Amino acid sequence: MIFDVLIAGGGAVGLAAAALLNDAGASVCVLEPRLERDFPCGPLGLRSYALTPAARRLLEVTRTWSLLDHTRIGQFTAMDVWDAGSTGRLEFAPPPGHQGAMGYIVEHANLVAALAASVATRPGVRIEPQALDAVETGRPATVVTVAGQRLKARLVVGADGAGSRVRAALAIEHAHVSYRQSALVCNLRVADPHRGVARQRFLPTGPLAALPLPGPCDCAIVWSLNDDEAAATLALDDQAFSVALAEAFDGRFGDIVSVSERAAFPLARARAAQMVHGNCVLLGDAAHLVHPLAGQGLNLGLLDAASLAECVGSPGDAAWPALADLRRFERWRKSETLAMLAVTDGLHRLFQRDEAPLRHLRGLGMRLTDGLAPLKHLLIRHAMGTAGDVPALLRPPPRR
Repeated sequence: MIFDVLIAGGGAVGLAAAALLNDAGASVCVLEPRLERDFPCGPLGLRSYALTPAARRLLEVTRTWSLLDHTRIGQFTAMDVWDAGSTGRLEFAPPPGHQGAMGYIVEHANLVAALAASVATRPGVRIEPQALDAVETGRPATVVTVAGQRLKARLVVGADGAGSRVRAALAIEHAHVSYRQSALVCNLRVADPHRGVARQRFLPTGPLAALPLPGPCDCAIVWSLNDDEAAATLALDDQAFSVALAEAFDGRFGDIVSVSERAAFPLARARAAQMVHGNCVLLGDAAHLVHPLAGQGLNLGLLDAASLAECVGSPGDAAWPALADLRRFERWRKSETLAMLAVTDGLHRLFQRDEAPLRHLRGLGMRLTDGLAPLKHLLIRHAMGTAGDVPALLRPPPRR
């Protein structure tokens, strides 16, 4: 049997791509040795994503949004951003005409389980609990699993994360630069209600964000620290950690009632030299990594999946997928991800600089931007995925 599409990776991006391509008429095989089908229970997990309204639209069109456990989803309707090194501050509200939240905080396990349940309703998608070992290019391409099975497909998709086996098998160059920082994550319960406001303070070590969780006083923390500082902060007991965190957040929390376990993961930026190699494609973290300060990493991957489905269309004759369509996909997504890489890396570097003139100009720029409503509305629409070169499937319905 020859599949139309073989996807390596059963995370959120791989499963979203499987649903979208199958809905377009493609037969799909997903290689994933450890598919996470179980919905989470108990305390909220530490690994979560800030999903944009565009990402919600993708989950709606793939019949996934309704399958999520909505009791475990937070959302925010405003944003407050300020600079520890200057008087700069930005307050964002929903732009005119926008209905609903500006973003959603969804656990990794909740999202993947819902996507797995959605894909399970599609008879045209087959899940193979195996890992990829090699890719032999051609038409069709041949994928060899670690168990020695040989599977053929007209299109191979690498959605297998930052350590992509597909990318390695195709010998695609990969520029990876460590920030020598870690993102420390935890969940908090605080005395003052968050009222649906996402808060972010830019510190010399990097941004510190508090994202609203479902409970009125519960927040997810993402704190960027230099590696040695992250290790020392992780080693603090709950009381000392709470004191350090309250000080870093300028006392905006009120009293910290309780803090969860904590974890940290390394921060880096990365970009594959190619997103397309013959009839093989890279999506998500396999193709690019960005700093999490804007919360756009997974959203970029989901946009990759929607853009690929739009470019290749329905499987047709033996020439599908057309090389021209794959090249169009690559040009489209490369320009979008390069722009996001530039923005996130530029902001990271800007707010780490401590020279007095630069801090003054930074604060002035933030204050001027905060007073220009049309500019703020444009910025937030881009951040929400409702402006710019968005795949047709994810564009908001026209306003009446």
